Amino acid sequence: MKRPGRPFGVAIAIAAGVFLFALLPLLQVGMALTVRQHFLNAASSDDTFAPLASGADFIGGVSTGQLALQSVLALAFLVVAVVTWRGRPPQMRFIYVGAVVLLTAIKFAAVLAQSAARPDVQAGVSSGDDLARTLTLGQFVIEFLVMLYVVWYLNRAPARAFFRGYFLPRPPDTAPPEATPSAAQVER
Repeated sequence: MKRPGRPFGVAIAIAAGVFLFALLPLLQVGMALTVRQHFLNAASSDDTFAPLASGADFIGGVSTGQLALQSVLALAFLVVAVVTWRGRPPQMRFIYVGAVVLLTAIKFAAVLAQSAARPDVQAGVSSGDDLARTLTLGQFVIEFLVMLYVVWYLNRAPARAFFRGYFLPRPPDTAPPEATPSAAQVER
């Protein structure tokens, strides 16, 4: 028997997960590190240059440890997604769904913590804080919708057959759909 091919819905589920849970976080880390490095170089490149904003936090209070954790989670998810793309072993369907649900739950906790935290007046308040909060909430909504799609589609029969590696045989007591008589044929 021929191995089932990868359904288009599985490809969409994996691609959306890779974009939201691996590429986007890695881009955020890269951007934060680039901004940090830029300001460190600007302050130390010329002794005659007096920086306008020394001592300020240009990446929004994100520590190096948080950036490292975000990078590790994104890279681990990328590895899980690559193995899931292959479709073997069959348990990767459950591992992928679990990883998507776990990362969405972590994002939900981060959104709750961010919305519950009061702005620190000592650190300064700007209109960018509200924008960042709105963008984080919007990103969470998209991640939640992707999570629902991944859970729904990877539990459908075509996806289960792809990860299992074979189609289930038809039960012997049921006839194929084209062999069942219609209501008009039964009345005759």
